[in-house]
Amino acid sequence: MKDDGLFQAEYETKLNKVYLHLVVDKEYQEDYQMPMLRQNQIAGVLAAEGCFVEGKSRYTYEVGGFSSMKAMHEKTAMKEGTIRDVVSGLLAVTESLQEYLLNPNCLLLEPEYIFYRDGQWYFCYFPEMELDLGKSFHQLTEYFVRTLDYGDTEGIFLAYELHKATLQEHYDLRQIMEDYEKHELERRAAEGEGTGRGQELGNVFYLMDDGGREAEKEDDYMEYRGAPTVDVLREESGWWGALKTSAKKIRGRRWGSWDDLILESDKTTGREWF
Repeated sequence: MKDDGLFQAEYETKLNKVYLHLVVDKEYQEDYQMPMLRQNQIAGVLAAEGCFVEGKSRYTYEVGGFSSMKAMHEKTAMKEGTIRDVVSGLLAVTESLQEYLLNPNCLLLEPEYIFYRDGQWYFCYFPEMELDLGKSFHQLTEYFVRTLDYGDTEGIFLAYELHKATLQEHYDLRQIMEDYEKHELERRAAEGEGTGRGQELGNVFYLMDDGGREAEKEDDYMEYRGAPTVDVLREESGWWGALKTSAKKIRGRRWGSWDDLILESDKTTGREWF
């Protein structure tokens, strides 16, 4: 049994059934939330049952055939596509919950309580907990970076933007993703066309900035996207190298938080990029 401080979590196996029990040391009192969950199959939300057992409240979720995010990425690195799918699933679930008058703040966003099966992510709705969903997701972005595939350029950009944007007290996750999608389309178009302001010459790529100057890039250089008035190319030894190096430090848990990565990469360039 795992004790998270606010509740205890334990698994139970019965023949071909596997259950996750979340237990709270208080008397079980059922309101409209559990009947609402029972009577409506909400996509992306695990079916739940609540009861009073041995003087405690127990909520049960059937998870046979599911894999938790934590178990999936103990040995397998997180990629950009996975982060996209999790965010997309979370946005859809929060909208559905509100349609049924259920509180999205009751979702558990710890990796061990987010599950995957048949191409879809599922979340635990836990009526006993009303956490700040915005803060919970911000903490989840720290998990993203600790498990990232650091050869996945898009994954690093996405995790960085999500974490930095969610540092704000009030943020719009859907807008963050829409902005990211827009930037990605622009970046891929610039990389793919090799025309207009960009001109590909063999293994060297030139971009003209707003002042008419040329920026030269070898194959292993990365294009910086998002500069307000100029297309800038940074060598891997510059801000991009610092970003990857800092991220690796966090993954190795030599630093305490993802905030350290932001500070390190920003110190390299002397400006904020996102």
